[in-house]
Amino acid sequence: MIFKGNFLAKETISRIAQLINYHTSKHSTLMRPGLAIIQVGNNPSSLTYVRKKIALCEENEVHHELYHFPETITQQEIIRQIRFLNKQESIDGILVQLPLPPHLSRLEISNEIKLSKDIDCLHMANFQNLLQNGENNDIIPCTPAAVLHILDTQGIDVRNQNVTVIGRSHLVGFPLSVLLLKRNAKVTICHSETAVQEHVEKADIVISCAGHKELVKGDWIKNGAKVIDVGITRIPGTNKIVGDIEFNNALPKVSFITPVPGGVGPLTVSMLFKNLYRVWCRTNGLKLNIDEQDKEMVYAQNYQF
Repeated sequence: MIFKGNFLAKETISRIAQLINYHTSKHSTLMRPGLAIIQVGNNPSSLTYVRKKIALCEENEVHHELYHFPETITQQEIIRQIRFLNKQESIDGILVQLPLPPHLSRLEISNEIKLSKDIDCLHMANFQNLLQNGENNDIIPCTPAAVLHILDTQGIDVRNQNVTVIGRSHLVGFPLSVLLLKRNAKVTICHSETAVQEHVEKADIVISCAGHKELVKGDWIKNGAKVIDVGITRIPGTNKIVGDIEFNNALPKVSFITPVPGGVGPLTVSMLFKNLYRVWCRTNGLKLNIDEQDKEMVYAQNYQF
């Protein structure tokens, strides 16, 4: 089965938009959610995701501000911008688009984001809460949340399954591995010093988030395995995007696979919208879910966040 994420993402976004419209119709002075995106440089993958995030905001009347800085920007300049945004009532969520250039400290920059506006769980305090609370945490990083959403909606149970996660970044691989462990999966984390093929060959589920073009060869994957490809690489000189998995060679062997593009990516963007909605509700003292008995709310009943 080839999983296409666009329909599920659109459904999620539509339901959140209906909830936002409901709340703003009830409170005439309530500002709509506001998102600030900080981007440094012109990493091709980052450009793709930022465009999608801006389109999401425009389509759903979400206030958004993009701060696109050159790679030469200093750390203090970015920190000053974050501190300014922390104080802005019109901004509910702040997102630092990763990766950052080598001269910038992801940790120091992320730790400047106000905890209540950290919608990708990058601040160390929020990250520690995630490690402790797992899926009970108030905010789950967008891409791990997208992967879990795919597993849940497709009925993929990871309990006692051999799950190989390729990539250990603080944004995707590491938190995702912890969340899978809390679901009682048998998790192996692969990185640049790992014999990846050896672990892929044994895996019931392969989740690759390395960002290296076709790193995982199709003949490594065992028959019937399930594959989720989080990686994204733009081929230089073209508009073509490919994932970490050698898709065409893997396809005859797998029972489930996500393509690139069109698999995990759309769900990641929808999870960003979900996280923005959650922090907006928390900031404004709003209910995340509307009571079923409220007959004025037609669309959002029974949809849990």
